[in-house]
Amino acid sequence: MRNIKTREGYDYWDKLCAIPRYGFIHSPDNSKVLMCEGVGNWIDMYEAQKVVDQAQDEVNELREKVAALEAFIQKVMK
Repeated sequence: MRNIKTREGYDYWDKLCAIPRYGFIHSPDNSKVLMCEGVGNWIDMYEAQKVVDQAQDEVNELREKVAALEAFIQKVMK
Protein backbone atom coordinates (compact mmCIF):
# COMPACT_ATOMS: atom_id res chain seq x y z
CA MET A 1 0.00 0.00 0.00
CA ARG A 2 1.27 3.48 -0.81
CA ASN A 3 0.91 6.44 1.51
CA ILE A 4 2.13 9.79 0.18
CA LYS A 5 2.26 11.35 3.66
CA THR A 6 4.43 8.67 5.30
CA ARG A 7 6.18 7.69 2.00
CA GLU A 8 5.30 4.04 2.72
CA GLY A 9 5.38 2.11 -0.53
CA TYR A 10 7.62 4.66 -2.26
CA ASP A 11 10.95 3.13 -1.17
CA TYR A 12 12.48 2.71 -4.61
CA TRP A 13 10.96 5.87 -6.03
CA ASP A 14 12.49 7.90 -3.20
CA LYS A 15 15.88 6.19 -3.69
CA LEU A 16 15.80 6.94 -7.41
CA CYS A 17 14.84 10.58 -6.80
CA ALA A 18 17.67 10.93 -4.27
CA ILE A 19 20.34 10.22 -6.91
CA PRO A 20 22.14 13.51 -7.65
CA ARG A 21 21.36 15.16 -11.00
CA TYR A 22 24.12 16.43 -13.26
CA GLY A 23 24.46 18.76 -16.18
CA PHE A 24 27.35 19.32 -18.55
CA ILE A 25 28.82 22.66 -19.55
CA HIS A 26 31.83 23.74 -21.59
CA SER A 27 34.75 25.29 -19.78
CA PRO A 28 35.18 29.03 -20.46
CA ASP A 29 37.90 28.33 -23.04
CA ASN A 30 35.93 25.41 -24.59
CA SER A 31 38.87 23.07 -23.95
CA LYS A 32 36.83 20.57 -21.93
CA VAL A 33 33.37 19.65 -20.73
CA LEU A 34 32.60 19.94 -17.03
CA MET A 35 30.08 17.82 -15.15
CA CYS A 36 28.15 19.97 -12.66
CA GLU A 37 25.94 18.53 -9.93
CA GLY A 38 22.45 19.96 -9.47
CA VAL A 39 22.09 21.75 -12.80
CA GLY A 40 20.67 19.09 -15.10
CA ASN A 41 18.64 15.92 -15.49
CA TRP A 42 21.41 13.33 -16.02
CA ILE A 43 21.86 10.75 -13.25
CA ASP A 44 24.68 8.34 -12.46
CA MET A 45 23.60 5.13 -14.18
CA TYR A 46 25.52 3.00 -11.68
CA GLU A 47 23.52 4.43 -8.79
CA ALA A 48 20.27 4.07 -10.74
CA GLN A 49 21.11 0.46 -11.57
CA LYS A 50 21.63 -0.32 -7.88
CA VAL A 51 18.11 0.94 -7.13
CA VAL A 52 16.60 -0.98 -10.05
CA ASP A 53 18.49 -4.16 -9.05
CA GLN A 54 17.10 -3.93 -5.51
CA ALA A 55 13.59 -3.52 -6.88
CA GLN A 56 14.02 -6.41 -9.32
CA ASP A 57 15.33 -8.68 -6.55
CA GLU A 58 12.26 -7.90 -4.46
CA VAL A 59 9.91 -8.48 -7.42
CA ASN A 60 11.58 -11.83 -8.17
CA GLU A 61 11.30 -12.88 -4.52
CA LEU A 62 7.60 -11.98 -4.45
CA ARG A 63 6.99 -13.86 -7.71
CA GLU A 64 8.60 -16.98 -6.20
CA LYS A 65 6.38 -16.67 -3.12
CA VAL A 66 3.26 -16.28 -5.27
CA ALA A 67 4.21 -19.33 -7.35
CA ALA A 68 4.79 -21.38 -4.20
CA LEU A 69 1.45 -20.29 -2.74
CA GLU A 70 -0.37 -21.09 -6.00
CA ALA A 71 1.25 -24.55 -6.07
CA PHE A 72 0.23 -25.10 -2.46
CA ILE A 73 -3.37 -24.03 -3.15
CA GLN A 74 -3.55 -26.34 -6.18
CA LYS A 75 -2.22 -29.22 -4.09
CA VAL A 76 -4.72 -28.58 -1.27
CA MET A 77 -7.66 -28.23 -3.67
CA LYS A 78 -7.10 -31.68 -5.24
